[in-house]
Amino acid sequence: MQDETGSTAAVTLHAPSSATYAEIDASATALASILLPLTGAVLVRQRIKYVAVPDSPVSADNDTAIVRTGLFFFSTGTTTSDTGIMVPAVKDAIISTTEPTAGVGIDLTNSDVIAFEDAVIASGVTNPFGDAIEALFVAYLQSRV
Repeated sequence: MQDETGSTAAVTLHAPSSATYAEIDASATALASILLPLTGAVLVRQRIKYVAVPDSPVSADNDTAIVRTGLFFFSTGTTTSDTGIMVPAVKDAIISTTEPTAGVGIDLTNSDVIAFEDAVIASGVTNPFGDAIEALFVAYLQSRV
């Protein structure tokens, strides 16, 4: 929602995990039309976000700390804002061992990193402004402590 000054705020609604994307989208659209008479703001964006929780608790198969975060920067074109994706608990296998980024950079030639980049691009993920992600251009470790 956005007011006349350009300030924005969000209304968060939750849907059952059994609902399909189409059902959630239809419900959100219907609810947005009901919310509009209650506010002086206008709807500028609708976002559906999935959060999945496994039925049974799972354990990580390694000892990588959750705060050892990889920050992956993607370009969205020459005239649009780049965007980042943070990935927690990155494995040693994707950390660069060559200078100048040895120990802090993420190896963009690693097959798992390439597969991640390809999947992100193919999925249609965008930056916060709706610009499509085109390429991964740099990634490094960022401590989240």
